[in-house]
Amino acid sequence: MTARPLHPLFAAELTGIDLAAGIDARTQDTIARTMDQYAVTVLPDQHLDDEKQSAFASLYGPLELAPQTHSKDGGPPAPPRIQNRNIFDVSNLDERGQILNLDDQRRAYRDGNQLWHTDSSFRQKSATWSMLHARIIPPDGADTEFADTRAAYDALPEATKSKLEGLIAEHSIWHSRAVLVISPRCMTASPSPTRPCS
Repeated sequence: MTARPLHPLFAAELTGIDLAAGIDARTQDTIARTMDQYAVTVLPDQHLDDEKQSAFASLYGPLELAPQTHSKDGGPPAPPRIQNRNIFDVSNLDERGQILNLDDQRRAYRDGNQLWHTDSSFRQKSATWSMLHARIIPPDGADTEFADTRAAYDALPEATKSKLEGLIAEHSIWHSRAVLVISPRCMTASPSPTRPCS
């Protein structure tokens, strides 16, 4: 196993691992230590089905369950495209593999993933990690970007760090989703960094 840094401050690629074949305790520990050091760890060329991905993820603690999205009229939940509720579907496809309609509530819910966010930060007990497994990707564009908030904090002036000392931020999924409903432009493109959605 070899860890190769991908950025001066965070992110590394870890090669020489086949998750589908199962991993031993040493490999499990190496992945955890790499995550602790680099915050983002890329494990390239993995071929996992839902069950194997869940089995790997569960090595690091209990898994969250994907939410069920109800229809606009408050009826029963829409049928999921992915049956395993340990897997969050962040695609724009419905259960038949078709692109979701613009007015589909599932699409509106997932549009929040286009904006900078921390997964599950609104939960009282959030997950330690998020694991992303891209199975079909476009030839260009649609890149997923990552940031390390530890590195961002380290770069702050000492005066700003002093102001933040002891403060607690409360994150609300309902607030962020309401912003998407209020501002349709947020649903089609990332907001300007100087003019956030409002």
